[in-house]
Amino acid sequence: MAKRSIDRNATGLLLAALALCALVMSSAFFLHLRRATDGHFEAAAAKARALPGITLTDSNLPGGNPGVIVTSMETDGQAARLGISVGDGVVSLNGTPISSLDQASSYLLHHPQPKIALGLKHADQTRVVMLDRPERGQ
Repeated sequence: MAKRSIDRNATGLLLAALALCALVMSSAFFLHLRRATDGHFEAAAAKARALPGITLTDSNLPGGNPGVIVTSMETDGQAARLGISVGDGVVSLNGTPISSLDQASSYLLHHPQPKIALGLKHADQTRVVMLDRPERGQ
């Protein structure tokens, strides 16, 4: 039986090339994954800022509480002047019931009126305030 000789230099170079290919492919995958994730976070942030000067989030509170709550707002903004508070529940937009941040964001995207009737619930009392919205592109 003939003995085959193995060229150790060629084998080493081949393994190094395979390792380099694996490194490049995994780097490309993680860069793509990061870009996709960054886009998701940007979209979520845009939804949260769907109303001027107010940040909203989905509420996970049990007991029939509103599905969207105010989590932060500009201290000297329009919302503060209208008496909106952190923790207020958003129950409607222009009379349309709202139960999630996705629903609120979709409604606002498809109804670009300059003013919006914001239905709020605070301490078991519901009220409506008129909120001015900036023109698109501002």
